Amino acid sequence: MFDETYNIREVLDDVIERVAMREKLIQTARQFAEKKRDERFNLAIRQFENLMTDFVKLYHPILESVRSHREYLQKELTGLRVALNTTHGMLEVSKGIEGLAGRVQRLEADMTELEVIIKEKTKVAEKIDDLLNRVKPYASGTAGIGGSMPMSDVLGGMPKDLFLDLPEPGREAGSAKKQGPRA
Repeated sequence: MFDETYNIREVLDDVIERVAMREKLIQTARQFAEKKRDERFNLAIRQFENLMTDFVKLYHPILESVRSHREYLQKELTGLRVALNTTHGMLEVSKGIEGLAGRVQRLEADMTELEVIIKEKTKVAEKIDDLLNRVKPYASGTAGIGGSMPMSDVLGGMPKDLFLDLPEPGREAGSAKKQGPRA
């Protein structure tokens, strides 16, 4: 049987793992800041929080798909619970009628299958709720970009040895233009 929700579950697990890693970085930076009481660690906390906000902005389309899948799951779970209750009622009626032993066994198997499906879908819905609750504090920063501290302010106070030496984009483009006419 083809499982059409496999992709969403894989994406969900991947995004949860990425969010958990970023939360762990923020928490570790907070612990260092409490221990050392150094301004650099407060800057690192802000930097990690800004990176988490950027992550939420980048993954916004995926998070919206996950959110809409949550709504779909809720409707599906409601239907499955109704089917389970109906099957349970049919089972109770069938038990009272002689000669329907085969039907009773099928209904019991159907109930067991429905219960398993409901548990699996409820677990996925709970994971989605957990993810959305974890990114909610950082998602509020996506509405107003001007509300957070500019990166230059956060990065300006940090020691230069923390950064990689990368060529500046403006200098590369300028040198390529100069070399063009020579050749």
